[in-house]
Amino acid sequence: MEKNKISNFLTPDISYLLGLITGRGEIQYNVDIKRIVIDFEYKTQKVIAGSLSLDQKLHIQTSLDSVVIRLQNMGINVQKDVSDKKISLALKWEKEDISWLFIKFLINGTRFSYHNFQIPEPIFDTSDTNKKEFLRGLSDVTAYVRDSNKDQRGKHRVYIEISNKNWYIPPQLCQLFQSLNIAVQYIGYGHPNLRSSKSKSTTTSWAKEHQMKIFAEDFEKVGFYISHKNEVLQELSVYNKKNFTNSQKLCDGTSQRKASKRIHPHETHEKLPQELQGKHFNGFKEICKCLYCYKQN
Repeated sequence: MEKNKISNFLTPDISYLLGLITGRGEIQYNVDIKRIVIDFEYKTQKVIAGSLSLDQKLHIQTSLDSVVIRLQNMGINVQKDVSDKKISLALKWEKEDISWLFIKFLINGTRFSYHNFQIPEPIFDTSDTNKKEFLRGLSDVTAYVRDSNKDQRGKHRVYIEISNKNWYIPPQLCQLFQSLNIAVQYIGYGHPNLRSSKSKSTTTSWAKEHQMKIFAEDFEKVGFYISHKNEVLQELSVYNKKNFTNSQKLCDGTSQRKASKRIHPHETHEKLPQELQGKHFNGFKEICKCLYCYKQN
């Protein structure tokens, strides 16, 4: 008889919630307060892509109605707060009930925000349906699909934007995507060798969010619940399928890159994690290896 595993207790609803929390969640916890705040941020009111011009604030507000109902059906008290540049979901608990303790356990009680959350281990062992729900939750709050995200050939991509403080999530996400046969095209780490390789500037302008890039037609296998993101995704996926016949292969951990990048004075900067400090990198896969890429370790 198979022993009980935590992954056996995951559902699509819990997996989606874990994705939201891992992507943009923050735990606020003391004797009197037990709540998790999840932010859906937007920089501009309008999103224009292909033939579409969409009011993203309105789309986020409307899309979140079904998310709120989904969370309420799990017995969670949730409130939607709207401001100029973001819409937040505030999940509240009056006492330490089983749902609060289970979620705390899954996301690890020693971490309190998306700046250092990691993917809960049971997500790697769960069903493909639950993995997709986790990735959809994370992408609803961290991923963007825009005209400007296309590559040099004009092929459209989805960008998943991860806090620069969280260096360990990108290779973990790549592993999860690859387990669903979805290829990650590129990981643009916020590292001086990748983001400031030709500049002589000594500012830390390189310390921006890490960007994971996935071609639109590949990302369709996950998709979004936020309606304007999914409409743009479908439009740009159709364009890619019509205009490009090649497909991105899954990463096998090897790199064909031969070019060398110049030495940067910030290769020992305190903003870099210990695993990367004092090291020089010519490509993103070399950074992945130091951050425990499952294909290279």
